[in-house]
Amino acid sequence: MEKLSTPFGEIKILIDGKPVMFHAQEGRKIEVTCPDLLGRYHITVRFLPDGKEHTIACVFEPDCSYERTLESGERLECQSFYNDSKFKMSIGVEGDMLSGEYDYDVEYLGNGMAYLLNANTKTDYYAFGIAWIDNVELDNRIDENNDRRDAETWYGADPSIPL
Repeated sequence: MEKLSTPFGEIKILIDGKPVMFHAQEGRKIEVTCPDLLGRYHITVRFLPDGKEHTIACVFEPDCSYERTLESGERLECQSFYNDSKFKMSIGVEGDMLSGEYDYDVEYLGNGMAYLLNANTKTDYYAFGIAWIDNVELDNRIDENNDRRDAETWYGADPSIPL
């Protein structure tokens, strides 16, 4: 099992609550949208549907206190976490809970994100995007520079943006 350490704790991939091996592919910084990221990764999971309900989750084992916010967009369900050390981490998945376009659902967890497969799910490829940055505060996003930095993890955690 590969380890991916973040300022919030160790990342784990769980299928039906059980840890599985994974490979985290490191991504590049994109000068236009996320030049200041400290970490940008994609984790992909192949899972053959079997007509039963399953959960595929990307979570972190917290080693700090944090607050979370929802930051979704078109075809992106994303959740961000802020800690007292001024780090922000976002975890994103491809989905759109309101459109009904996908054959699975998405769940916002207290410490991550999950794909919810149902009896009709045919999709067999799931991706998580993870990105983090420093010098960002949840309660202090009013100056222009901080707003720009705050948005960088949203771009970096979008699994549809190539690494």
